[in-house]
Amino acid sequence: MSRRRGLIVAIEGVDAVGKHTQSVLLQAWLKRRRLKTASLSFPDYETPVGKEIRAFLAGERDFQAEVRHMLFAANRWEKVPLIRRSLTENEVVIVDRYTESNLVYGAANGLRLEWLAALEDGVPPSDLVLVLDAPPKGLVSRRPGPKDSYEKDHDMQVRVGELYRELAPRFGWTVIDGSRGIRGVHRSVAEAVSSSLEGGKGGRTKRR
Repeated sequence: MSRRRGLIVAIEGVDAVGKHTQSVLLQAWLKRRRLKTASLSFPDYETPVGKEIRAFLAGERDFQAEVRHMLFAANRWEKVPLIRRSLTENEVVIVDRYTESNLVYGAANGLRLEWLAALEDGVPPSDLVLVLDAPPKGLVSRRPGPKDSYEKDHDMQVRVGELYRELAPRFGWTVIDGSRGIRGVHRSVAEAVSSSLEGGKGGRTKRR
């Protein structure tokens, strides 16, 4: 496969649905096909803004919803130069949570989609959005260690899952059954990415 430009693939879904695992498998699949890749994950807790995000998710800060989602957006803005450079270098950029997460989690917190989208207007948009869809019940138990405030909020996770499904047709996101085995999910992810690489329907988030 040959590419004339880079591509951003966002892997989305509720907490512990398997986004990281599928990101790693996708990167390996692309490398076997001799495609240049880059991998990012948000929140990125190593940046100055990311440290504030970690603090409020750990219950050490008490920000109102608008401030929290401004920080999530700012965390991606911190990485925009890197993302643009990767696209210029013709890389497939795999992102574990991207701008779509802020739309969905922000809407679940009662914020307007238009306001949330405006926070990231100018951040390079996703070319393909893959939503791993699975019931949140039992998923968080997959992840060892302490849970952050969003992971522990079951009602929030249910609402987020509903919103991903509701918004997918509006924004052109591809929904993948995330309740199957890891390899089955990976096959669906690889098929969707292969179609996008070959010029098929992308699933880019429309800015509204």
